[in-house]
This record gives sequence, structure tokens and C-alpha cells, in this order.
Amino acid sequence: MNTGQRIIQLRLQNNWTQKELAKRVNINVSVMNRIESGDRPIKGSELTAIADVLKVTADYLLGRTEGAASSVSNQQNDSVTSIQKKFPDADAMFRDLAGLTTEEFQDIYDYILFKKSRRKK
Repeated sequence: MNTGQRIIQLRLQNNWTQKELAKRVNINVSVMNRIESGDRPIKGSELTAIADVLKVTADYLLGRTEGAASSVSNQQNDSVTSIQKKFPDADAMFRDLAGLTTEEFQDIYDYILFKKSRRKK
């Protein structure tokens, strides 16, 4: 099975159209079509983006490994679960943070560092 076939298989498992996957990866649907059909080689940045969206490793998409599950994704999922247990309102907090400017985010980060330094004393 080649890279395009693996992408198609995973895309269908997610019940996504080619257009939906292309939008999630932020590439043109005609480019996605040519990647899936094997008419165009996949660029490194596209490979990484597609792997991230499909929650697999780039090695799996390239056929270097048989297991589709990403150990990185599994570790991230474990981290997310532990954060959700520790901070049940984390989802709402992160939704609020998503709309911040870089400067606002930096102010929050600086404040957290300040509070941590005060706690150690």
C-alpha cells in the first residue's frame, strides 16, 4: 500500500471527503487529489500536516511502519486526560486562551512564571 492509499484509507475511516481533509491540512483539494492518486510527490510539510490531522506517524503514511497509531499521539492523549482530571475546566480555559494576542499570552505566561517563583520561596 502506498502513501496515497494509506491517506485515503485513514480519511475514509474518519468519514471525511477529500475536500474536508484538504481543508483540515490547509492545502488545495486538487493537490490532495494528486497526492492521493500518486500523481504528485508529497512534500515534507504536507506529510507532517496530514499525519498530525489523521493522528498517525509520518512513518506509517510512508509505509515504514505497519502500526497506524502514533506513540506521540498516544502520549499527548494521556497528557490531555491527566490535565482534564486535574483541571476539569481546562477546555473552557483553552478556548478563552485561543483568542488572545501574542502580547496578551506573553503577559499571562510572565504572570505564571512570577507566581511560580513566589511559590518556591
